[in-house]
Amino acid sequence: MFAKKSMKYFILFCLLVSFGSCSNEEGESNLHIGEDFVSSNTKVYVIDTLTVEISSFQFDSLIVSNNNRLLIGSYNDPVFGKTQSKSYVQLQGLTYDIEDEATYDSIALILKYDSYFYNDTIPLQQFKVFEVLDNIIPDEDSYYNTTNFNYSSTPIATKNFTPHPKENDSLDIKVDNTFGASLFNKLKNNEINNSDEFLDEYNGLLIEANSDINTSVLGFSISSSLRVYYTIDDEVEPIEKIIDFPFNSANSFNHIFSNKIGTYFENLVNQETFLPSSESDNNTFIQAGTGIVTRIDIPHIKSLSDISGDGAVIDAKLNFTLKRVANSDNLYTRDSLQVYIIDKKSNVIGNLTSDGVSPVMSILKSATSEFEENTYEIDVKSFIELKQNETNQYYYLAIYPQDFTSSVDRYILNDNQTADDLRMKLKLTYVIYNE
Repeated sequence: MFAKKSMKYFILFCLLVSFGSCSNEEGESNLHIGEDFVSSNTKVYVIDTLTVEISSFQFDSLIVSNNNRLLIGSYNDPVFGKTQSKSYVQLQGLTYDIEDEATYDSIALILKYDSYFYNDTIPLQQFKVFEVLDNIIPDEDSYYNTTNFNYSSTPIATKNFTPHPKENDSLDIKVDNTFGASLFNKLKNNEINNSDEFLDEYNGLLIEANSDINTSVLGFSISSSLRVYYTIDDEVEPIEKIIDFPFNSANSFNHIFSNKIGTYFENLVNQETFLPSSESDNNTFIQAGTGIVTRIDIPHIKSLSDISGDGAVIDAKLNFTLKRVANSDNLYTRDSLQVYIIDKKSNVIGNLTSDGVSPVMSILKSATSEFEENTYEIDVKSFIELKQNETNQYYYLAIYPQDFTSSVDRYILNDNQTADDLRMKLKLTYVIYNE
């Protein structure tokens, strides 16, 4: 009992010392807020000494249903290990009327670039396409980045290429003609007449990259398709035609995973396991697709209520910087990050909001290309107010990108123990009135 009481007064003493060191010379301000301030003197304190605890964790799984981007590729990262993504796609079998005199020509997978890429696109890349052997159906109504299906051991297509996601519209992958001719003849001979019959015969395709090659993860549009080319004989000249089998976006998804052996994340066995920044060289991490997240806690914020007089937080900003050389042309970062509230088991409660409605974002405050330093800022005033309620003491902030389930972007952040100009820091403005 004595220890708890002593700790309480110790924290209060530290807060008061920090208040005194950060306030104006007379300890008072003419700032008045609302009717409560009309007849009272106020004291305004700027505090930047509150404890901020930073750690990383990994979600058990991410829902990747109904994404508009297919992610295919593999790359090695000195910090995050080998990251891979492969795509399961279900084809839509529509109604087709093929002429009796039609002759099969060829078949190809048409993957439309959506301009996204991550890591180096210069090396030669290899994609393989396999037939899926199971019905592609969701687990508990959703697909996850960990969802897998059985597929054939022999590919029906292999493509070696150098990707140009910013220059080319699509990547054409020639598919085995035995597969293509069989599909064409089943349609022409009315062995397949509707979508159900098509799906009974063709569950879908798996598209994956050769993971032995350190290349890049490429983004493709879900509006891609499997295309059959055929010819109609004509007295003048043959008429060339096509049949497109679009991807069914509802049953197409990305399986994203990484090899964590030898990395900081090797012991993150579930989302209730945390990696303190003090155990990872004063770094904290984020990686989209695989589910790695930065968690932030402000454990002693409730001690503000121990200060005599009525008080209020009028501003609270959390600033943090990217690790130097953590951002490059191939491993780039975004100008904003999402901010969520999570519980002690890392379950997402919802967005951090400023007014109960508008989501708070972590915004790029400044970028210095000369020293490769990017500084982000989060308005955490609403979170501070939330944490002052006893029932919310085990709430935390989680930071990750907007396209968390449709990219593999990664971030390395400085924690609160690095150099003063780079460290993560909470700056809080607190007002005491009616003391």
